[in-house]
This record gives sequence, structure tokens and C-alpha cells, in this order.
Amino acid sequence: MSKDLRIEKDSEGGVTLAFTLVNDRVRALMFIFFGLMLLGLLATILVTTMTRPDALSAPGLLTILICSVLMIVGFYSAICVKSKAAIKLTADGIEFIDTWGLSLLNRRKREWSDVHSIQITYPESMGTSSNPQFRDQKKPWYAVFSMAGMGPYVSIDFISGGSATFMLSYLTIPMAEEFMSAIEKYGNPSKLSSDFVKMQKAIVLERLDAQSFTQLWSESLSPKYLATTYVPLPTSHELQGGRYKVLMELGAGGMSAVYLAKCDGKKVVLKESVLPHDIGEQQQEKARQLFAREASLLLKLKHPQIAMVLDRFVEEDRDYLVLEYIPGLTLAQLVKAHGKQKEKDVLLWGRQLLEILIYLHNQEPPLLHRDLTPDNIVVKENNSIVLIDFGAANEFVGQATGTMIGKQCYVAPEQLRGKASQLSDLYSFGATMHYLLTAIDPEPLATSEPKAKCSEVSQGLSDLVSSLTRFEAEERPASAEQALKGLDLIALSASKKVQV
Repeated sequence: MSKDLRIEKDSEGGVTLAFTLVNDRVRALMFIFFGLMLLGLLATILVTTMTRPDALSAPGLLTILICSVLMIVGFYSAICVKSKAAIKLTADGIEFIDTWGLSLLNRRKREWSDVHSIQITYPESMGTSSNPQFRDQKKPWYAVFSMAGMGPYVSIDFISGGSATFMLSYLTIPMAEEFMSAIEKYGNPSKLSSDFVKMQKAIVLERLDAQSFTQLWSESLSPKYLATTYVPLPTSHELQGGRYKVLMELGAGGMSAVYLAKCDGKKVVLKESVLPHDIGEQQQEKARQLFAREASLLLKLKHPQIAMVLDRFVEEDRDYLVLEYIPGLTLAQLVKAHGKQKEKDVLLWGRQLLEILIYLHNQEPPLLHRDLTPDNIVVKENNSIVLIDFGAANEFVGQATGTMIGKQCYVAPEQLRGKASQLSDLYSFGATMHYLLTAIDPEPLATSEPKAKCSEVSQGLSDLVSSLTRFEAEERPASAEQALKGLDLIALSASKKVQV
């Protein structure tokens, strides 16, 4: 990061962001403009000397050239180099450095209590689908000639008068994360607009896809809390002596939560499970043994399509698993944003999921997933999928407290009775396939028939989903390998139809 783009932190937790008030697009356009001016000047001098050799002497030409170059460099420097700015955010308030004097009524330092609102605003010509092109993002050369990256803006208005506005594209992604984290840490959450919160989540989760951004965050990430005394960790909370810092809560329910956190400069996922105090000591001890067993098993997993479990620890009677963070949309978010998926994509994802289940079920001892739902599967940019969460510990807590965690429509009947098996994962897989094909959650404790909800679904795939979601486990395919053979036959049949 250049000296004009930097992040400085003080010992008390405050942060200063230094940047320039010219984004890369404007800088490139100005460079091209002044370059063309210089070329035009050189061409004029060349033509003049060729047509009228006696018009200007050599010293005169040199003087004109030097003065013109100095003038152009001066203008470029004034516009693109000297427009420095900085924002300092501490517990005492916000301080605006080097600029915004007039718009802030010459009062550059403001207390948090003086903040009226902090909003994300968009250029009128671009609408709310405009996403920032940050300073550290790679862009094609022709992007400088488009309007991409010209918005949105951050607008901070103050009760006592004045405001400060700047484009998010002036910042790098780490700077934007630090800015929004400090705003959330020190400011009043009620002063933040919904668009600001959505943008913060999109930036932190690395989900700035232009097609899905505005739809994606119209829904809440967090399920509604159940009636328990459990309170999730606040933003900026630190664990393990500061090694892990909570960036945001991704979801919570019952006696557990999932957070996005930072460790050694990298994003990780913290999965937190809490044992309720009203269960007996024997149950608590059994749960702790299950947590430890699950962690030891998951730490041994090495599969490119399973989010890696990095660590496990206990702090203040809360158990934590640390998982690799996989950026991308979950299948649930993808369907929410774009509706039912094409059958060829569902077949591709289904094959990958079954290969993952085969890997898990062939472990010694066999490892059950127990929580296979569209919310726990991420689609990467190359259309491959990654399994991001496991539910063994959560299932035990649910049994102990009488609280079912997760969507019951994806849970096999025998699993609800506490008798999960490998065939229970196949039921959840079938229910997930139904959702992808129809964009409708399957009926709980019922056989799913996607073709009845969506006539475009092929009969063969609909029949496979039905067999996977039979109420009685013994009526389902005997293994993930058998289910994969059935899926491959359907895919082969579909490819032959396309060739014909």
C-alpha cells in the first residue's frame, strides 16, 4: 500500500485512514488527457519548425517546451496527487483531516453524539446497483472509460450542521473494512442506514457481485433468536487473548452462533456452541466429549471441497470451532436471488455433494454431516461447491434442550428421533436437490417430488429425489455411492438428449 493509502492504528484502538480524493478512474483519465495535451504540443512545435524554420529559435522552443511540461505536470499534480485526505476514528469521535473544511463548517472534529446519520448514497444516474471498485481491485484497462466505480458514496451528516461525503472507491478493501468496523464499534447503530449495513456485510463477506448485491441483503443473515438466555458475542469482541477478533455475526439460533472473525490478518469462521445451564452435569459432560470428538475428527479432514477446520478451543464455557472462510454465495442465497436453478447445474452440484458424502461416510469411524442444507453449501466462482459447516454438536444440544436447530424440512425423520445414520445425510441431500430444482422448501417428514412443483424437472431426477427422501430409511438408496450411480445415469441420459 502506498504512503497516500495507509491504515494507522493507535494503542487505544483508534484508526486513521489516509487516502486521496481522486479514484483510479479519474487519475487514469487525467493522465491520458494531459498526455494527449503534451503530444499535441510536441506535434504543434514539430509542424511549426518544419513549415517555418525561422519562426522560433532553438532556445525559444526549448523554453516553451519546458514551461508547458511544467504547467501540465503542475496541473496533474494538483488534481491527482495533492488531493490528500484522512479520517481518524476514535472513541472520542471522528476527525476529518486536510479537507472537507467548508462542508463541515470548518469544524473538522466531531463527537459521536453529534452524528445524525451515516448513509450509503448512489449517483442518480446509476441507481442502487452501483458497487464500489476499490483501489486494490484489478480492473481491465477499458474500465477507465466507463462509469463503473464512480459510486456509491458514504455520507456522514451531523446534528449541529455540516456533512462529509466521499466515494468508497477512494479506499482499498482493507481500509473500507476498518472504516466500517470503527463506525460500528464507536457509533450509534441506530444512526446507520440499512444500505450502510448491507454494504458493510457485502464488503466483509467479499460478496460484491453486481447482479446479486441489492437482492442478497434484502433478507437478514441471522435467523430469529429462540427463547433462550444465550447472548451472542458483540462485534469487535476478542478471544484467545486477542488472537481472534469478531467482525460480524453471520447467524444465530438456539444456543449457538456463527461469526466471521479475523486471525493473523485472515478471515475465519468461528462456530460457537454453548451448553445450557439447566441440563444435568452428566449431559454437560457428554456434550463436552462430543464437542471434543467432533473437533478431533474434523481436524483430520483433508478435502478440497470441505471447509478446513483449523482449530478448536474453549473459552468462558463456550466451545469454538475455527473453520476456513470460503467467500461466495450459499445455495440458499443463490436461489433466493435468482430462483430455481438449471437442471444441468443441479446435476453438477449433486455429483460433487455425493462425492463429499462418500468421503465423509468412508472415514473411520464414518463421519455423518447431520446438517446438509442449502445454507451450508457455498458456490465458488468456478461453479464448484464447498461444504462449510457440520451439525453434530448442535444436534446434541437440540436433543438436550428440546430445541431443534436448523430447518426441520431438511432433517430425516429418524434423525429427529436421535437415530441419525448415513442414510439421514442422503435424505438431507435429496431435500436440498428439491429446493434447488423448485426454489421451494420441501415438506417436512414427507417424500419430495420436485416435478409436482416444477414440470420442467426431468422424470428421472424427480424419481431419484423421491427415493432419497422416503420416510423409511431402508427404502432409500443404500449408500451415497449407489445414489451417485443413479445420478450419473440421469446425467448421461440428459447429455444424449442434447446431442440428438
